Amino acid sequence: YAIPRFMTFALQRNQDSRQSKRERGPFGGLLFEKSFDSIIRAERLGDPLGFKGMKGDGMRYEFFIARRYLKGVHRGRVRISTIGVAVGVMVLVVASSIMNGFRAELLSKMLGVYGHLNLFEFDTTGRKAAIEDYPKWIDLLESQPGVDAAAPAIEENALIIVDSSFVPGTPAQFLQIRAVDPHYESKMTEQIELMAGSWEELEEESEVAPATATEQLDPFKIPIVNHPIFLGYRAAEHLFGYNSFPGEDDDARKSRFFNTQVIGQPVTLLLPKQIHGPSGPELVQMGLEVRGVFRTGHFQFDEGGALTSLDAARVFAQIPGKGVESIEIRTDDPDKADAIGMALSRWAEQEFDVRFAPMSWKARNPVLLDATRIEKIVMSSILTLIVLVAAFGISGTLVMTVLEKTREIGALMAMGAERASIMAVFVINGFLVGFYGVVSGTVIGLIICKIIEILEIPMPGGGNVYVLDLLPVEVHWQDVIIIALFALLASGIAGIYPAYKAAGLHPVEALRHE
Repeated sequence: YAIPRFMTFALQRNQDSRQSKRERGPFGGLLFEKSFDSIIRAERLGDPLGFKGMKGDGMRYEFFIARRYLKGVHRGRVRISTIGVAVGVMVLVVASSIMNGFRAELLSKMLGVYGHLNLFEFDTTGRKAAIEDYPKWIDLLESQPGVDAAAPAIEENALIIVDSSFVPGTPAQFLQIRAVDPHYESKMTEQIELMAGSWEELEEESEVAPATATEQLDPFKIPIVNHPIFLGYRAAEHLFGYNSFPGEDDDARKSRFFNTQVIGQPVTLLLPKQIHGPSGPELVQMGLEVRGVFRTGHFQFDEGGALTSLDAARVFAQIPGKGVESIEIRTDDPDKADAIGMALSRWAEQEFDVRFAPMSWKARNPVLLDATRIEKIVMSSILTLIVLVAAFGISGTLVMTVLEKTREIGALMAMGAERASIMAVFVINGFLVGFYGVVSGTVIGLIICKIIEILEIPMPGGGNVYVLDLLPVEVHWQDVIIIALFALLASGIAGIYPAYKAAGLHPVEALRHE
């Protein structure tokens, strides 16, 4: 009677450890056969060893049984279920990181050419007005919180033609033309690389008097003025017939072609503006000279973009004086561009009674942003099915366990185990399988992402097809955590149905034929 309870438990554990795996069964033998006699003996001695107080290895017995089961004779099934969860988590981590990298690289290239925010001035009647004293506004704006840099901006779309004779078959291309002031642009752009020409060509000139700039827009002649235009290198290749050969398509060869065949060539712009002449409305035409070729890494602008000076842009945009269309701003956080724009608009109206209308990069590219967001959602939804299939595999494995271990479950209930405890055993099983799968899948997925980053895997077709030259990858830890929690939750839920089936067994029916 003086034997302490822990001594009884220790003696029983020592006795059980000497039994074979077959004798012990999947639950470690602690609760069956000889251990059952020991528990009854302890109860008769006045020191019952009930389930409510029984622990193994410092843990509740439900967790102890569930853990021992994973090491039992059916661990092959458990491994298959664990591998299924690991594969699903790994694929989700890698795919999510690639989608994040694609979006980050795309935005980096796009925002390396354009600013994060544009401010347009409107007069009291609500009509867009030119910003006259833009150097003053740039200094004021750069002193505001959230603004890193500012620059004057004029943008126009035009059709560029190499030969002004308009002979059928003449190379032509639709371009987006941006005015650039090298003094300010050096603070704005991050990745414009000149392949031919010099930035000094884009500095403001004085050949065209600002007050009479619009007088040069004669619809019956094409003025070839001394204003420069820089072409994106893909646009220059298309307009001037650059032919690439396998193994010879390098930067040095392209640079020689641009300097000898492109620089100094006159081109004609057809602008989407009309001037009324004797024969009716006519398109505005303007002649420029190619002075440079650039590369940004942003496929769309390299293919369909051009740069020119502020003086030339004022002519074809019909902006009088020394005004500009808008002020372009680079913020310290592109995702906060909308909020910063609204704050600057309120500040200008309150301090100077000037009305600015902000337009962020998100408003300029809504289709692109929606496409990347929807693509990530669709891809993640499809790949989530892998985790759900793995969860069903866990559920199937546990259902088979319930069917095969009916006798053991009945013995547990006959010895006083509560139904909630029986359910807990199988739910814990599901969580344990999910935990092992989540940990291994996450680690493998992160390793694969690191390998992709180190190897710099090229995209098939390069930038001509997929905009990006290399397979991008960017790990967002919040995405990894969400994926891990989802897989773990799905694994736990997968154990609910088998747990319910096990708890619904009647101990008498379970032990009827034993």
